[in-house]
Amino acid sequence: MNTIDRIMLKIEKAQKLLNDVRKELDFLKNKVNLSKKKQKQPSDLPTEEELRSEYNRLYSEFVHLNDKKIVHDFVSEKNKTYLKAFCKANSIPVDVKKVSKNKIAEVIINWFVQRKAITKKAT
Repeated sequence: MNTIDRIMLKIEKAQKLLNDVRKELDFLKNKVNLSKKKQKQPSDLPTEEELRSEYNRLYSEFVHLNDKKIVHDFVSEKNKTYLKAFCKANSIPVDVKKVSKNKIAEVIINWFVQRKAITKKAT
């Protein structure tokens, strides 16, 4: 086997290896794209009506038991995507991406306290 044949053989092996690497890279790109699509699916979230109902249920528990822990527990067991939808559906002005869950709970509690005070004045 002469030098040219050895070089040609090495080129063929390199091309085969490059093709294998490209296939693996395409597979990984597809896998990453699929996982991104799964994360962004809002269909896993409840409807706005359900989120408002959840807000009213939480408010009722807060008023009847007079316990802030209920709100903190609720917020701590939810993920940020759910909390973002929850706050948006109930017009609670908090940027869920920038604040901690503890701060979100405090904002919700403040809304509940204000609502309770307004309700007492109205009756």
